[in-house]
Amino acid sequence: MLARQNRVYFKSSFVLETPLLLPSFSSKGFPEVRELVKLMSGIITSGILVSAYDLHYGHIPKTKLTFSEVIFLDSGGYEARVDYDLSDAYRRPHKSKQWTRDLYLGEVKKWKSRVPTVVVSFDSPTQYTDLEKQIRRARELERMRPDLPIELLIKPERKEDRIPIDGLIEHVQDLRFFVAVGFTEKELDKSTLGRMVKIARLRRAMDAAGVSVPIHIFGSLDTVSTPLYFISGAEIFDGLTWLRFGYHAGATVYFQNYGITHDTNYLLLKDVDRAHRMWVNNYYYLEKLRDEMVNFARTGDFGHFKHIGDRLQEAYRQVEARAGM
Repeated sequence: MLARQNRVYFKSSFVLETPLLLPSFSSKGFPEVRELVKLMSGIITSGILVSAYDLHYGHIPKTKLTFSEVIFLDSGGYEARVDYDLSDAYRRPHKSKQWTRDLYLGEVKKWKSRVPTVVVSFDSPTQYTDLEKQIRRARELERMRPDLPIELLIKPERKEDRIPIDGLIEHVQDLRFFVAVGFTEKELDKSTLGRMVKIARLRRAMDAAGVSVPIHIFGSLDTVSTPLYFISGAEIFDGLTWLRFGYHAGATVYFQNYGITHDTNYLLLKDVDRAHRMWVNNYYYLEKLRDEMVNFARTGDFGHFKHIGDRLQEAYRQVEARAGM
């Protein structure tokens, strides 16, 4: 079985436990992100993901990030681009500010927190580079901040390409130097099944090589995609979907419809109050989903997924056939 529960350590110190579902905070599409962090700081106790870009430009206050068990410090490539992730249905106009590797490194150098922090390697908003250079640059972060665990974020080698899974498998031994290896959902493949198969192939290659670091899927945090990628071998998931849509009974629901599907009392609420309640409920939904994932990893019983277990089981059969399992 590819799904698993994992405890991750860095220099003998505990960092995190998987499966890990990370609510993300970003100024891209959410100019009120500072208020969002303040609101959810009294609710969230698990991990979160924030970007070095938002810290640099003061969109998220560094001193307020003390409420979670672990922080993933993303490189800021998402905020610095004009493009969008798969869950962004609204696509508000976005004007990014200057963002370079030097600015990113400056934030990494001065980062201080009593909360365990995973630093994600740099994602350039404009430049593409080969896989070997991506790995080499990520390892340079180890020398700059030997006190912080580093995650290797893999990007396409050329614009419009997909993640080079075959090349990554050839470099599987290099992955053991990091606490996680990740890639964005939309850059992995053009279909959900294709993404699942590539995750499964990489996970099997890593297991065969004795490389136990978790796979992280960026931009995938919902009621369906997250468990699909989890049964394929991924362990860490983040995204902004929890701020855009409502989670209910195995479905990810359009915001305007979430109230009536969840509770008719929502009809009486102002939009802003309905959004606040939805975010809180979404976080608790993610906590329950994580419990289902843990139970599945322990038993292999798809019945632990209360709403979509039968569909997940059928999807897994397709992955088995196509990944040569």
